[in-house]
Amino acid sequence: MSEYTKTCVVWLLWFLLCVGTINLCLCNSLSSATCWEIERQALLKLKAGLVDPANQLSTWTDEDCCRWSGVSCDNQTGHLTYLNLSMSGFNGKIPPQLGNLSILEILDVGYNNWFLRADDLQWLSGLLSLQHLDLTSVNLTKSSDWFHMIFRLPSLSVLKLSNCELHSLPSSIKNLYANSTRLSVLDLSYNDFDSEIPGWLFNISSLTHLHLSRNHFYGPIPNVFGNFIKLEVLDLSSNTINSTIPPWMFNISSLTYLDLSFNNFNGQIPSAFEKSYIKDSLQILSLRSNNLKGNLPDILEQFRYLRTLDLSNNMISGSIPASIGRLLFLSKLYLTGNQLNGTVPNIIGQLSDLKVLDLAHNSLQGIISEHHFTNLMKLEELDMSSNSLVLNVTPGWVPPFHLKVIELGSCHLGGYFPKWLHTQSKFIALNLSNTRISDTIPDWLWNLSSQVVLLDLSQNEIRGMLPMSFSSTDIEDINLSYNKFEGSLPRLPSRPWSLDLASNSFTGPIAFGNNEVFLIHLILSNNKINGSIPSSICKLEELAVLDISNNQLSGELPTCWKNLTSLMAVNLANNNLSGEIPNLMCHYSDLKALRLSNNSFSGEIPSSMKNCTSLVMVDLGQNKLHGNIPTWMGESLSSLVFLRLRSNFFGGTIPPQICELSSLQVLDLADNNLIGHLPECIGNFSKMIVNPNASQRALYIMEYGVLAGDFGRYIFPKYKYSLPLVRDGEEREYTNNLPLVTNIDLSDNSLVGEIPEGLLNLLGLQCLNLSGNYLTGNIPLKIGVMQSMMTLDLSRNELSGQIPPSLSNLSFLNHLNLSFNNLSGRIPTGSQLQTLNDTSVYMGNSYLCGPPLPQECPGDGPSQSPSFTSKENEDEGGDIQEMLWLYLGIVSGFILGCWMVWGVLFFKRSWRIAYFLVVDDLYDKVYVTSVLGIRRWKEMKGRRT
Repeated sequence: MSEYTKTCVVWLLWFLLCVGTINLCLCNSLSSATCWEIERQALLKLKAGLVDPANQLSTWTDEDCCRWSGVSCDNQTGHLTYLNLSMSGFNGKIPPQLGNLSILEILDVGYNNWFLRADDLQWLSGLLSLQHLDLTSVNLTKSSDWFHMIFRLPSLSVLKLSNCELHSLPSSIKNLYANSTRLSVLDLSYNDFDSEIPGWLFNISSLTHLHLSRNHFYGPIPNVFGNFIKLEVLDLSSNTINSTIPPWMFNISSLTYLDLSFNNFNGQIPSAFEKSYIKDSLQILSLRSNNLKGNLPDILEQFRYLRTLDLSNNMISGSIPASIGRLLFLSKLYLTGNQLNGTVPNIIGQLSDLKVLDLAHNSLQGIISEHHFTNLMKLEELDMSSNSLVLNVTPGWVPPFHLKVIELGSCHLGGYFPKWLHTQSKFIALNLSNTRISDTIPDWLWNLSSQVVLLDLSQNEIRGMLPMSFSSTDIEDINLSYNKFEGSLPRLPSRPWSLDLASNSFTGPIAFGNNEVFLIHLILSNNKINGSIPSSICKLEELAVLDISNNQLSGELPTCWKNLTSLMAVNLANNNLSGEIPNLMCHYSDLKALRLSNNSFSGEIPSSMKNCTSLVMVDLGQNKLHGNIPTWMGESLSSLVFLRLRSNFFGGTIPPQICELSSLQVLDLADNNLIGHLPECIGNFSKMIVNPNASQRALYIMEYGVLAGDFGRYIFPKYKYSLPLVRDGEEREYTNNLPLVTNIDLSDNSLVGEIPEGLLNLLGLQCLNLSGNYLTGNIPLKIGVMQSMMTLDLSRNELSGQIPPSLSNLSFLNHLNLSFNNLSGRIPTGSQLQTLNDTSVYMGNSYLCGPPLPQECPGDGPSQSPSFTSKENEDEGGDIQEMLWLYLGIVSGFILGCWMVWGVLFFKRSWRIAYFLVVDDLYDKVYVTSVLGIRRWKEMKGRRT
């Protein structure tokens, strides 16, 4: 065939192909029919059954349902094949009419804000063609048949049931289609499954994506290799799986994503990595927040296509291996929160694709120079905080990167603001806290773009005054606390969401800008701010945390607190504020902490406080408040953990309703005018019954934090709650360890009666102070069962009896005071009491004896065992004989004298009568004298009254 002929044939074939393509398009266009009426009616019934507040189905009106929003029809048959109602804000019950769409292949009703529910899934039985089902965030709590209905769908390949409030999975799946299923994507994350992972899940050979994260699966991963020949994504994160990582997991040759983070995997990073089949496929590996230990193995470099490596929050130790610099495709490296030591290798600067480098919260040391960043041109997040690193770069260094997040807290920066920071114009967060900066803030720092979220320069020695432009800054989170700023407090900016200027030397009154204020956190504590609290503070309608404690504020509080509906924490302690506590200050249930201590507030506790049912901390101590302790405190404030009312003028008895506060850990009512007995129910505080160290409690209910987007962790910092407590006679501020404190202080009142036996139930109580009352009776005999006790003060009472020997069993006791009571007997000894060798512990008890007091107990005299000579033995024998004759003479004389008197009376009748007459006369005189004396005493008493 000639070249010409070949060319003609080629062009002819090309022409026929084009004509065929055009014809196919025309046929498809011409054959695009309207939807079937039966399916149109089914969709209209579906619309009628849904609650559509956003009017998302407004287009569902005309005749052709194939043109409706969220609906797609098959071009050939006109049947409905695709229905997407996701993220539409629907609520109510999913109408069963969906089951009439028998040709439906894809159904997506996910992400409707948890308001959409399905009480049963019987309607799924009609959707035999269904291939893709997404019920994400649909409430299936009442749908007990969900598993059987869904897993009988023969064509299903994608199943998404995330966040559906599911609770159980069957242990076996006999008589279902699972063994022959075509399921490729299975998402059961964010549910409440509380069991071991069922083994049948690992036998679904067609799976490519398996998501089981955010559940309560426990136990080991089933030791089943399965037929995971296609698995690409395996996410088991955020469960309570407790085992070593099974070696078979590293033989899934198709795996690209493996997430086992937030579990209890233990042991070292498996050596199976070295021989695994996934080393040529794995791209994302996350083992975050487990219990892995040991060193980082050099074999990690064999994962040559790895893009994300997250080993953070484990117990990995040793140094960072240089081989990590050979992971040339690595984009994100997270090693934060381990026990790594040594230096950071320079070769890490060769990872040219690296975007995130997070080495924070380790024990790394040494110098970081520009060589560590040589080729990091794509770096966006740098976090080296909380180590012992020294950043030492040349003064004119220009980094190759433009960072979005700069976290250098606790690094040593050399005393000055680094000049290279001026080249970083795109950062969102800058943390230079505790970096030993002793400088003034450069002007360019306040001219940053509006995209900046966080500026943290706290815990340095930065001096000077804030610039005039400070009031117009757009930075959303500013922390300048613990520095040496001085001068008048500038007008507070309106844009920041969080502003912390604590622990400086600012003076003057508080003033806000004229614009609308968006402050959520306002912390001005530990300054020299004076004046009154302005009523303009009530414009901060979004304010959640207000801390102006430890200043020189005076005057009464504004009365507009009802406008602050978002308040969660208020701390005005240690000022000169006066007047009554406004009745509406505690009006909304979101308030969790209220501290007004060490002021001059008067009046009674406002009754509106009973509405704040979420209160965790109430500190009204050291004021001039009076009245009785309200009974509603125990009835309404069920979340209360810390109650401090010390040093006021509260009277009456301790209401027994206080015992209903089952979460209470600190009860401080000291230095008031309380009377009566200790409540018998005082041992009912259940949080003091268990050792707080064992229960590992935390004040998560008091923390305020919001995660929003990749950098959400920088938007709302957690507020540190604190409380002053008196222990060992000294007042100390408790902050970080406050969740672990248990304390009862009822000292310096007028309480009477005995110490209740129920108090011994509080096995987790660490500090008990009942001193300065009028308590009587004995110290409870079994007080030694309170094994957590560190401080015990029962001084200045009227306690009697012996000190219980069980007191020596309190092995953590480091402060004891039993002085000025009526205790008696021998002071017990024991391992812990031997360390409290201080006489002041027991002084003022006249009848106590034994060490450490100088008074000896009976029988404690020095024992004598002298060595006698024979002459001395003879003398001693003579002395004994003389003593025996002496005693014999005395006894004989006594018997003879008695016989001479009683013998004469016995035989001489006239003498006997005369003797008894004398005795009777003497008795009469004594009786008459006594009666007359008593009568005169009563008359005198009556005249006095």
